Amino acid sequence: MNRFVLKALVVVTALVCVKGTLASSVLPLSTKELVNASAAVFRGVVVGVDCLRDGSDGQIYTRTSLRVIEPIKGTFPMIVSIVHRGGLIGNESDFQGNSPVFVHGGEYLVYVVRRSDGKLTCTQGSSNAVKLQRNVGVLIPTQQALLDELHSLANNGQTQEDNVTDQTGFVTSSLVSGLSVDVSGISSRFLQSDRGEAIPVLIDADSLPAGITLTQATNAVVQACNAWAAVTKLKFQIEDVQSFGAGADTIATSDEKLRIQLHDNYGRISSANVLGVGGRFSTWVVLPDTTIVRVGGSVGTNEFNKTTRGYVVLEHGATAMQNLATFTEVLCHEIGHALSMAHSSEDPSEPNNTLKQAIMYFQAHADGRGATLGSYDPPVIQQAYPSGNTPPYSYGRVMHVTTASPQPNVAGINSVELRGYDLQGTGLTVTTNFAQLNNGVFSLSGTTLKYTANGPFPDSSVIDPTDGSAYDSIYARFSDGTNASPYFSIRVLSFNRDHFPATSDGIPDNWMVTHFGNASPTVGLNHGASQDADGDKLSNLNEYRTGMTPTDPTSAQFITLIDKTNIQFQAKAYEFYELWGSTNLSSWFRAANPILPTSSTGVFTGFTSTAPYMFFRVEKVP
Repeated sequence: MNRFVLKALVVVTALVCVKGTLASSVLPLSTKELVNASAAVFRGVVVGVDCLRDGSDGQIYTRTSLRVIEPIKGTFPMIVSIVHRGGLIGNESDFQGNSPVFVHGGEYLVYVVRRSDGKLTCTQGSSNAVKLQRNVGVLIPTQQALLDELHSLANNGQTQEDNVTDQTGFVTSSLVSGLSVDVSGISSRFLQSDRGEAIPVLIDADSLPAGITLTQATNAVVQACNAWAAVTKLKFQIEDVQSFGAGADTIATSDEKLRIQLHDNYGRISSANVLGVGGRFSTWVVLPDTTIVRVGGSVGTNEFNKTTRGYVVLEHGATAMQNLATFTEVLCHEIGHALSMAHSSEDPSEPNNTLKQAIMYFQAHADGRGATLGSYDPPVIQQAYPSGNTPPYSYGRVMHVTTASPQPNVAGINSVELRGYDLQGTGLTVTTNFAQLNNGVFSLSGTTLKYTANGPFPDSSVIDPTDGSAYDSIYARFSDGTNASPYFSIRVLSFNRDHFPATSDGIPDNWMVTHFGNASPTVGLNHGASQDADGDKLSNLNEYRTGMTPTDPTSAQFITLIDKTNIQFQAKAYEFYELWGSTNLSSWFRAANPILPTSSTGVFTGFTSTAPYMFFRVEKVP
């Protein structure tokens, strides 16, 4: 029979929030100031939307075409084209917070400015694409009053005309799916807080606002991070102050870090009067059958994608940023965007004081508040990052299956133990889902997941664990009854034939030949599964299971290095290990979070102890 390789597609989406419409990074402008800052102003109806990748920076942009129904400032073509960052190309989605949310057929009042390449974009982001609302064909009063004010400015000659007829648009039949929002409306979250770990923070302070010192700037970062940590279980740790060498939003390293760039030396902020931008990138998984798997866990009933990196870029040259309190406020706001927060409001005349006083209000308050959250902000951020009960967490597993006739029935062969963890110590239950099967079946008994192949397959090629592919796979997650861990995968990466199942007890022929020169356990001395060929007190079967060498007594799993912050040990790549500690060799506790080494060396970090001495043991999870 044929064996099929299943490839899971990891989809990357960039969620970007820019200050202008989105953050406490926009300076409020009067209608006259906004019109004067714009190249053109018009009323139009959306007739076309498409997405493209800009050759100059490689990022995804959306081009929206609007039929101009009323020019207010400027000279227009019949259909005008404007662009903004974000969109959907293939399986890659990029959503930018300051980008307008255009609906095909919708009527909008739009303020535009030219970018450096001559194309048009919204002057201050999404707040400058006002969707017009009508009641029985009549504009609502506030929007009619705004139009009347614009007409008055134009009729009194208080606007300077600009010709934008070179920006001609096009017509399509419908809106491209997934524009401006996550394709399925799902948010994302950093996962470190579930494990009790800190989000690493990198700071680029190559340039700072005039009058602000490096010490003041880094203290502002700490204050801004602490504001969010105080109302959640989030932790932040400044890892380094370094030069990024590029715009923080362009660094495509999915290392789950937050990069804070205290300047805009790379020209990443293009909208007028924008004080900063903040955003995040996230992932989910699309299986070969197109099923979408969320890998950010669930908080209550809300599923999340996984945030793979976040960023903040500040406009250090803005005069307003020379005020340390305003600088800190903008930082706090933009970090909120990196943590998945949207604006509380984008209404310059917001009547709801709770929304207006939120740190996530779209305009900077610039009133000396610094990194002070409003009453609106905590319950919103806690939807993604609870202050009490955090979601459980676990780790993916891989399997190298031994096939025989009959199939092996040996503990630790063709099975893995699924372990979940929870900071609150809550009892957890495990469930499986999204099985992708072509060559066998999975069965779950308690927390032990067993795989049975459909037949005694010959040796297969070994799939690279980093590839995301598998011969067969299944996903699992742990739940505490309220929240659930991210889904994690268990993947079959190879099939390995055993022609001597009665005596080898699940050890495949290829391993026997590699180490003993013959597939038969009865050829040679102490080659049986329960025997110990090298005399290191580890049976040949356990040598196989742990990835050690059965003919080398020094290859047994040893702790090779220990100090106050690190424990290093011999490991089997992509297997699952726990570190246990004790002060008396009688009672033991988990001393650090589990790890999955990607090489033959495993390293535990992040453990602390106030005891004068400590015993440690490393346990390979079956």
